[in-house]
Amino acid sequence: MAARHSASSRGEKSTARGVVHVGLGLLAAVLIIGVVVAGLSRAGVGGFCIDAAEVTVAAEPDIVDHVETLAGGAGGCYSYEVAAASSADMAVRFVSGQDLPDIWVPDSAVRLAQVSQDVQIPFETVLNSIASTPVIIASSGIELDLSTWTSALATPRLAMGDPVRSGSADAPILAATSEVETMRSTAEALATSMAALAQGQAGRQDVPPTARDLLDRVSGAGGAAIVSEQQAELARRDAPESGLVLAAPRTGAVFLGYPLAVTTQDPVRRDEVTEAAEELRAATASTDFASGLAEDGFRGADRAPLAGGAGVGEVEALVVRDPNRLHSALQRWRLLATPGRSLVLVDTSGSMGFPMAGTDYTRIQALVDTAAAGLGQFPDDAALGVWAFGGAAGRDGNPYVEVAPIQRLEVPTAEGIHRDSLAAALASLPGVVGGGTDLHRTVLDAYAMVRSTYDPDMINSIIVISDGANDTVSGLAGDDFLDRLREMVDPSRPVIVVTVGLLDDADPETLAEISRATGGSSHVARTPEEIVRVFAAAIGQRGGV
Repeated sequence: MAARHSASSRGEKSTARGVVHVGLGLLAAVLIIGVVVAGLSRAGVGGFCIDAAEVTVAAEPDIVDHVETLAGGAGGCYSYEVAAASSADMAVRFVSGQDLPDIWVPDSAVRLAQVSQDVQIPFETVLNSIASTPVIIASSGIELDLSTWTSALATPRLAMGDPVRSGSADAPILAATSEVETMRSTAEALATSMAALAQGQAGRQDVPPTARDLLDRVSGAGGAAIVSEQQAELARRDAPESGLVLAAPRTGAVFLGYPLAVTTQDPVRRDEVTEAAEELRAATASTDFASGLAEDGFRGADRAPLAGGAGVGEVEALVVRDPNRLHSALQRWRLLATPGRSLVLVDTSGSMGFPMAGTDYTRIQALVDTAAAGLGQFPDDAALGVWAFGGAAGRDGNPYVEVAPIQRLEVPTAEGIHRDSLAAALASLPGVVGGGTDLHRTVLDAYAMVRSTYDPDMINSIIVISDGANDTVSGLAGDDFLDRLREMVDPSRPVIVVTVGLLDDADPETLAEISRATGGSSHVARTPEEIVRVFAAAIGQRGGV
C-alpha cells in the first residue's frame, strides 16, 4: 500500500510539473507574441499599426511637398500631419508658445539656430540636410559686378525679400559676411553695400514679394533679384523666353539646406518624436525622393550641380564660422532696414563758396548735386528734413534756418511730394552761403528738437555736413558744448549724430567727439565722389562705429 501510494504521489507531482511547464511555456509564447506584435505595430509591418502615433511637421513652403513625400514613404507606424510654415511664422509661433510642431524643416541651419537663440529653446537636428539649393542672382538687361557678394549687393535695382523672414534673403548678407571673415572683402565695404540695399522697400512691406514676384519683375522690366537656384530654374522652365541669366559671384554662394529637426517641447513624447524623425531621415534614401527633388530644381544634400547644365553649376559653399559674427550681421541688417528719420544740418558758411580743388564747382554746389542724387536712394517711408547753418542763413537770432521740415518723403506737398520739396530746398542753399559757422549752438538746438519729436518706430538721427570748425562766438566753448550735449543724451530716446567733414579744412576732432558722445560715427570726404561713398558708409554705421 505504501509503495502504491508513493508511486501515485510521484505521478501526480510529475503531472502538476508538466502543467506548470506548459503554462509557463504558453505565457512565454504570449509575451513573445505580444512583443513581436508591438514591434510590428510600431514598425508598421504586415498591416499592424493599431496605435499609430500622430506627429506634426512644419516645413518651409518651397520644400513642403517633398516633406509630404517623405512622410508617405516613411516605414514606421506614425501618422504625419505636414503643414507649410515660413520661418517668420515659426518664429512667432515659438515666441507665443502655441501650436508648436513636433518636427520642423526650415530652409537653413542658420535659420534654425537663429530661432533657437531668439526663443532660448534647444532643438535637436536629426539630419543636416534633406535637399539643397544655392542662393544666387537672377538678372536681365543689367551689368553685375560678380567679383564678390559685397560688390554685387551694391548693384542698383537689386531686389530681394526680407532677411528677417527668408533664408533666401539673408543668404547674401551671410555670404558677404563670410567674405569679410576670410578677408576677401572689408567690413567697411560690407556696411556700405548693406546700407544701400537696406533702403529698399521690399524688406519693410507687410507682405514682402515672393520669389516669383521678384523674378517676374526682372523678366518684365529688367534688373536683378536675389533668389534660390531652385526658384529661378522653375521660373525659367515656366517661361523659357524670359531671358533670365543666373549667376553667383566668383567667391561662391550660401546654400539653403533644409535640416530636419525635433522641436517638440513635450519631454514625454520626445523619444517617440525623435524615432518618427529618424523614419523620415531613412526615407530620404529613396530614389523616388531624389528624383522628385531633381525634377523640382533642387540639388541633393551633397550639393552636386543640377543635371543638363541647369542652374549655376559648381559653386563654392560660403559659411560664416563665427556665430557671433553671424548674429551681428543679421542684427545689423535689422537696424539698417528700420526706416530712418534724419535731420540734415548743412554748413552754409562763407568757406562753402570756395571752389573744390580740380573742379569748376564750389563746395556747396558739389554738396547740393551729390545730396540731390543721393536723395533718390532713400525709400518713400524715410523721413528727412534740412537745416542750413551759417552767418547768412540764420533767422530770428538763430545761427540756422529750417529749409525743409522732417517729413516722410511720400507726404504730399505743393511741389508734389516731400521728396520734391527737399530737392528744391537743397537747390536753394548756394543762395545763402556766407558768414561764420556756429556749429555748437546748431547741434544742440537740432538735438533738442529731434529728441522732443522722437519716433520710436524709426532710427532717429542728425547728419552734420561741414567744412569747418565752430568759428562764431556763441558763449559755448568746446568743453562746455560737449558737456551739454552729453547731458542731453537719453538712452530711452536715442538720437545719434553722424558727422561728415568736407576736405581737410574741417575740424575732425570736434566732429568725432560729437559723434562719439551720441553713439554715431564720423567721416571725412575730400572729393565729390567721396561724399557719396562716405555718406553711404555713415548710414551703414547708424547706431555705432
